[in-house]
Amino acid sequence: MTRARWLVAVGLLLAGCAAPVPGASRPKAVATINILADLVSQVAGDRVEVVSLIPVGGDPHTYEPVPRDVQKVAESQLVFYNGLGLEKWLEELIENAGGRRVPVELSRGLRPAVQTEGRYRGDPDPHLWMDPVFAKQYVLNARDALVSFDPAGRAAYEANAARALKELEALHAWIQSEVAKIPPHRRKLVTTHDAFRYFGQRYGFRVVGTLWGISTEDEPSPQEIARLVDRIRTEGVLAVFVETTVNPKLMERVAREAGVRVGPRLYGDSLGPPGSDADTYVKMMRHNVRAIVEALR
Repeated sequence: MTRARWLVAVGLLLAGCAAPVPGASRPKAVATINILADLVSQVAGDRVEVVSLIPVGGDPHTYEPVPRDVQKVAESQLVFYNGLGLEKWLEELIENAGGRRVPVELSRGLRPAVQTEGRYRGDPDPHLWMDPVFAKQYVLNARDALVSFDPAGRAAYEANAARALKELEALHAWIQSEVAKIPPHRRKLVTTHDAFRYFGQRYGFRVVGTLWGISTEDEPSPQEIARLVDRIRTEGVLAVFVETTVNPKLMERVAREAGVRVGPRLYGDSLGPPGSDADTYVKMMRHNVRAIVEALR
């Protein structure tokens, strides 16, 4: 769709949603990715309706908003986002929606790692949610934003957040016990893009390499692919992994050339579809850990 046609569609949608929706009983909020929407929803409970902009399987690094996204933002009072360069398209989307709403950066208060080499040198790694200990800060930031927006719901938000934090603590303990099943010398990760570094640092994995860096915007060069194949062979990596938001063909080629297998698919930038074993943040992380342990133990 051309920009001119896109703006026309936006105008038509906004014309239909400028006024409050009759019979609406709850405030609305949007989150950029469904992982964040799940974490926020756990805190919001039944007081605020939370929806995700990017659908299941969507890649936030390369996502291009559609007119329906403008409508979702225009109807919302809060916008929850990760920050740290993940959603480069968000500012323009909010401007197109018009009006005023509360932006909430869920990674606020956490110190991101900065890339020291490669094409993204100097950029922060935005994938902080991949560490459940860091995910607790996301819950706290969501709680504080919701209490500020809706003071009457303080007790509910605080109780919901406490429950979510307890679940994340249990998840962290479970991951530690599962990872212990993998001999330390086998805890080596190769993934399609660099989304598992915080996870690796927390649980004793070394990220040997990735096809893409912290973003999937640019295709890896033949030289980068060859270097990754050599590194896999040299390091004795047992398996490589593909995330659900990335086309697997290139990593399958790398695996063939390196003589290793492709492990079960991992979730990094998106949850699984409703009803799957990865349709919430906690279930997603449990799926990933089971897949990694299965492939590397």
